[in-house]
Amino acid sequence: MRIRHRRFLTATAAVTLASGLAAVEGPAVLAAPQAVAVVPGTRTRPSPVTITFGGLPGTVTAGGPAVEFTATLRNTADHRLDVPSSFFGLADTGVGVGVGVGADAGQGHFRLEYRSPGAAQWQDARVNAAGTGARWALDQPAALSLAAGAEAVYRLRLTVTADAPAGRVTPGFDSVVSDPALPPEQRTTGAESGHPDLVVAPAAAPTTVPTAAPATPAATVEVGFEGVPTSFTVGGEAKPFTLVLTNRSGKDLRVVPAAVFQGAAELPSSTVKFEFRAVDGQWREATLADSPGHPAWLCLGLRTGDRDADVIALAKGGSRTVEVRLAFTRDAPILFESLVAVADTLPEPGESAAEAVGAAADFITVPATGPTARAAPAFQEPAPGPEAPEPSAAPVVPAAAPPMAPSPATGGSRTVAAPATDTRLASTGGGTAAEPMAITGATAIAMGVGTLVVARRRNRLRGGAGNRP
Repeated sequence: MRIRHRRFLTATAAVTLASGLAAVEGPAVLAAPQAVAVVPGTRTRPSPVTITFGGLPGTVTAGGPAVEFTATLRNTADHRLDVPSSFFGLADTGVGVGVGVGADAGQGHFRLEYRSPGAAQWQDARVNAAGTGARWALDQPAALSLAAGAEAVYRLRLTVTADAPAGRVTPGFDSVVSDPALPPEQRTTGAESGHPDLVVAPAAAPTTVPTAAPATPAATVEVGFEGVPTSFTVGGEAKPFTLVLTNRSGKDLRVVPAAVFQGAAELPSSTVKFEFRAVDGQWREATLADSPGHPAWLCLGLRTGDRDADVIALAKGGSRTVEVRLAFTRDAPILFESLVAVADTLPEPGESAAEAVGAAADFITVPATGPTARAAPAFQEPAPGPEAPEPSAAPVVPAAAPPMAPSPATGGSRTVAAPATDTRLASTGGGTAAEPMAITGATAIAMGVGTLVVARRRNRLRGGAGNRP
């Protein structure tokens, strides 16, 4: 049984070799390996390139995580060799495993990913959809060149689906090798790896999967804004304040802070300009982040896009103060809002993410234009006398009084004396028609013209009440 399936892998590799360097695009040839003739001499002449597996596990679980291993190609010749194409395959070595011809499982039960020598990204291997068995072509943009004694390593990652049958499979890796030092008809050889057994274990029942212990929440910092202004003028200049982070957890922490605007109404992010001073001393604009807990809340992360630079390292017992400033555009809504500082702790292995939330700082936004409320000038109006009615508050200028009739005794204007009982007017020199008041220029300006006229009218009414011709 084992010899038969090794022959299957060898025959498949020989099919690749039979087409020479063009075998990279030959999935149809792989569909029926037993019907293709092999180039004379290639089966007996060993390839100068050797292939060995590394890190290949003995068991892979159906539906479990991918297993990662390597295939190393080594040039044993004393000159350069080229490897234009390479392949990975699985053959059946056990009853019911089914990845060979006529078996139950097939290509769809497996997924192969690989990284070419020197490549940084994983990619899916191209499947042999036209044939039977499980076989993949490892595409590469150009032929792999191996200097004398050099090695090239392919990293492989194999995943088995949960419905794959249990049993044993035999992996194999083979490459087409070209020796530029030989004539064209002798250049091509096939390099093959060994064929170890790989056991496919059945998928574990959900009840047998051990429950992982809950991760310990990461420690957090104390966070909060200090010196937040109580109001911001829309369209006005940015106002500064600070974000303070303090680590009293007893261990070193790495955190990323954010600012959350909490309010009943939605605050458009386009109307807010929130900046912070980064570690390089430059002012950076905060970036929009996911809003925690409420769709109307606006969350701005203190991040620049550089992941390493955005993380703030806080030693145990340490503290960090970050300068921030906030402004609103002219079209920002007028509303009552609360600003809350948040700090996310980056968890260590075995820890879950943790978040620290500071106290809310309330503020309002006010319009940039409109009437401004100012306190009126303070002055004390004299109390009205008991005999005079309360005059109108309107600034009415009284008409001129008619001239006095000549006195029969003097033939001239009569003199009106102040009543003897009105000591207030007597003390101010009242009693003449002029009726002077002790009002300074500053008081007149504060009272206004209308107020001054009303005051003069009151004094005239009070002074003339007791006068008789």
